[in-house]
Amino acid sequence: MIKALHLDDRLIHGQVAIAWTRALDVNVLFVVNDQIVNDQSRRNALKLGVPAGVKFGFRNVEDGIAFLNDPKNANLRFMVLINNTRDALRICQGIPSIKKISVGGIRKKDPLLLPDMNLNAEDVTDLKQLVELGVTIGYQPTPDQPYKVLNEAINKL
Repeated sequence: MIKALHLDDRLIHGQVAIAWTRALDVNVLFVVNDQIVNDQSRRNALKLGVPAGVKFGFRNVEDGIAFLNDPKNANLRFMVLINNTRDALRICQGIPSIKKISVGGIRKKDPLLLPDMNLNAEDVTDLKQLVELGVTIGYQPTPDQPYKVLNEAINKL
């Protein structure tokens, strides 16, 4: 079961390791990204943030979608972690049951268009397509903060 799809360029970090895993009662942190799956040093660094008792996995987007759709994995409680809007779009297209994304932040050199979200034209296009799919996108860096729906703001970009 997918408990959350969380978009944050940091992927596994303190807020995810402590606050999110507890609040969601997840037992798997699952990073889905085409680049990180092939970067052993980055995977090793991310593994350091995984709390005791929580499993972790890394898959490219195609394999991640297949893994999450596999009925054999339905008993696991996943927090799916992504670091870009394109992966969010691909995952939501491949798993139509995902109707909500929480955003912790996208910090890069593009313009700051939404709270903690530096976005380029491709990001905006991806987010608008997610909204068209019926996905609710909200800013929520930690589970104790309110979920601020961004769909209307996204459509205005």
